[in-house]
Amino acid sequence: MGVLKGDARLACVDLSNFAERKHEITKQLMEAATTVGFFYVTGHGMSQEKIDRCFATTEKILAMEEKPPMQKQSFAYILGWSQEKIAAGALREALLIGYDLPRMEGLWPSEKQCPGFKEEMLDFMFACHEVVQMIMECFARGLGLKEDFFKDEMRPHHEDNMTSMNLNMYPSTEGHTFPPGAQRIWSHTDYEALTLLFQKPGQTGLEVCSGLTTDRKKAQEAQWVAFDPVLGAITINIGDSLQYWSDGALKSTYHRVRCPTAEDYAGDRYSIAYFANGRARTILQGPKKKYPPIKFEQIVAQKSKYLTEEEMTSDDKYVEWQKKTAMGPEFDPVETANNDLQDEMPHLVKPPSSKEEFYNRSTAAA
Repeated sequence: MGVLKGDARLACVDLSNFAERKHEITKQLMEAATTVGFFYVTGHGMSQEKIDRCFATTEKILAMEEKPPMQKQSFAYILGWSQEKIAAGALREALLIGYDLPRMEGLWPSEKQCPGFKEEMLDFMFACHEVVQMIMECFARGLGLKEDFFKDEMRPHHEDNMTSMNLNMYPSTEGHTFPPGAQRIWSHTDYEALTLLFQKPGQTGLEVCSGLTTDRKKAQEAQWVAFDPVLGAITINIGDSLQYWSDGALKSTYHRVRCPTAEDYAGDRYSIAYFANGRARTILQGPKKKYPPIKFEQIVAQKSKYLTEEEMTSDDKYVEWQKKTAMGPEFDPVETANNDLQDEMPHLVKPPSSKEEFYNRSTAAA
């Protein structure tokens, strides 16, 4: 199913003939998700042509001189265009988009800026959702739950669905000298339930904590394993929400993106990260109730405690902050137990019942 690299097994699970092989696939996915928390999938049904087209559009939108609108708060998320840079150079530029038209109001690039962008991105996201459904169905089976346990809460048609997709560009490091140990993204785990990461072959940099730990302090001192792109495969990882939702059975693993070494590809690096999630209203508590109930926005709030307000007066200080910072999935049980889970979400309109209705509503309101 995979190859051993360091002390982490890089599993590759084939999803083809899903209905006939569901038991076998479930076993393989559960093994990967309960140990490393990172794995590849093939046979997922998304054509390489569709993936390549989305990368081409990503490159186009992030190369525009007139950038899409800046960030906008939406429930727990901040959507829109963003950039991270230090004096030595830019680390990353990204556009974070969502399904829901209300969340994305004012953030879509215009048709003049990038014709067909919105329709293409939504189509790609719906294709990702089909892959997510297969994987989550297997996780439900593997956890001894009904196959549709996660299905309704993760439907993209809910107006308060928190799924998003990040279009990332890590600018070339050629001609730039970064401080030793600098990372393009520091050690962290993802907030969401499940991440589908699309990488371009040859554009390396993703590393996964090889100690199979979700402990923050251990992650800071761990060895790291390269999770390089594999043509035709999607890189999958468990996020904090699903670790919590599964009573800790499925592991949200630390990962980072390193700055290129002298031996690495140093040109522009692109990736597309689809962050599958539940609703803003979803109460994330496993059937065994190992942890107190929590909502997604409260996971985000607890993780923000890892961030520092100390002034970054130099690149060296920023790199030192990166080295000592690991944003992970462990939550304060006392604080979580005291969470106010009252429904404070604004009134939401009735969700579309199908992808076609979703498209029609988006087009009519645009």
